[in-house]
Amino acid sequence: QETFKTIIRKTKSIYQSKEDNVNLNYINLLENMNVGALQYSSYCFAHAMQNGFYSTRNPNHLAKNIYATFKTDDLLSKFASKMDYNAAQGFWNNEKYTTLDITENLSRLKSKNLKIYGFYGTDDGLFSSEQITTFRNIVGNDYTKYLENCSHNVYIDQQQIFIETLNKWISK
Repeated sequence: QETFKTIIRKTKSIYQSKEDNVNLNYINLLENMNVGALQYSSYCFAHAMQNGFYSTRNPNHLAKNIYATFKTDDLLSKFASKMDYNAAQGFWNNEKYTTLDITENLSRLKSKNLKIYGFYGTDDGLFSSEQITTFRNIVGNDYTKYLENCSHNVYIDQQQIFIETLNKWISK
């Protein structure tokens, strides 16, 4: 739920600064929806996509090449285009995505001395800095990376750092 609140807060601010009354009306409707509904999460994510929350503002050269490959590689395009309503509905039927809160699970796993790692991008509009702090407080600062010039796709936007960090963590 924190992610959806973050999306709504950030998009509302963007629409207010642009005086975009049409989208502000949509946000008003969204704020009054059932927060456990698939439509709620779908509309939140649609506004996130519309406002570039999944994209870094300053992709490096490697990230640009990887993203370009998605547009030209037939195999990647084939699988990327498989996401449709049925796939989302199947996910929704099996996971209560909009009401999922994993903080208790993380704390329980951490108390069993299991290693938990997290990568986040500072340009990822889905997560607030408070959410990253909460994660860090649970798993530890040494197991959390919050990367600049990086969005939701950490493994693409900062691939070299991602791989180096994974290798470092795994070798411990």
